[in-house]
Amino acid sequence: MDMLPRALALLLIFLPFSLQAGPAMCINGFRSLPLEGVTVEGQKTMKVMDEGTFRTLFYKNARGEETIGSRISLLQPEVPIQAEHRELLASFLLAPSHGHSLVVGMKNIGLIRFLRNFTPAQFIDVVDQDTAMITVASEYFGVRSDDRLTVRHDEKLDYLLSRPRGIYDVVYLDREAVLQDTSDVFRDPTILRGIRDRLNEQGTLLVMLGGRRSAQKDIDRIIDVFPHVFVWETPDASHIIVAALKHRQIVNPLVLRERAGKLDQKINAGFSFSMFVEPMLAGEYRVMEM
Repeated sequence: MDMLPRALALLLIFLPFSLQAGPAMCINGFRSLPLEGVTVEGQKTMKVMDEGTFRTLFYKNARGEETIGSRISLLQPEVPIQAEHRELLASFLLAPSHGHSLVVGMKNIGLIRFLRNFTPAQFIDVVDQDTAMITVASEYFGVRSDDRLTVRHDEKLDYLLSRPRGIYDVVYLDREAVLQDTSDVFRDPTILRGIRDRLNEQGTLLVMLGGRRSAQKDIDRIIDVFPHVFVWETPDASHIIVAALKHRQIVNPLVLRERAGKLDQKINAGFSFSMFVEPMLAGEYRVMEM
């Protein structure tokens, strides 16, 4: 009669160990990870870890500090959860046509997944010079080339400047993503002009910069090249977003709000496009076109 209690006691002893021994459970088709995560060596040391139903890419920045490169929800991977990635989607208010876009820097995974899944008429190019980063995005975040998404291994600025003039509706540029390029896009006005020329006549450049103090010179250089610019902070004040139009446009606040309302009704994005309007308008710069 004492065999059953003894068996239950053994079960209670070993059950916790059995629950902790294996890799994390596969969720929504994503490749499972060991509990300690996966470390990948590329141009930067990267680590991918799961925290509950969230997957995070960590890397070491130029100062050797561990930084979050990208984070997605494994349950809703197409909904961007990082503030800086959401703010870049203000592009939909300024360039309603997103037929062909370029994302410079593969680590902007939340942005890329949103563009790929919520804009069915769009063709997206993504370029990165780090093959390890491209592999991590494919194997652990499900970002890989298909019929509408093209992932390219190339020098980021070289590829962008080699493209035909007027090809893109929107270019998304991460300041940190181009720091390793030999030319500094923000110190050489010919490079900024080259980027401007790759936009079509209604095209928009979206740039993600660091905090306000470090970003001001970059903002001034963008304003020197683009005639119509919007500058605002992310809600957590961690980044500055710059939206630069190839040509000056008549931007009616009522039209922006109406456009944002229609996007909110159409797209269940996990955030409201309306939240971009007021900060954008507060940081509007218009200069004379040359």
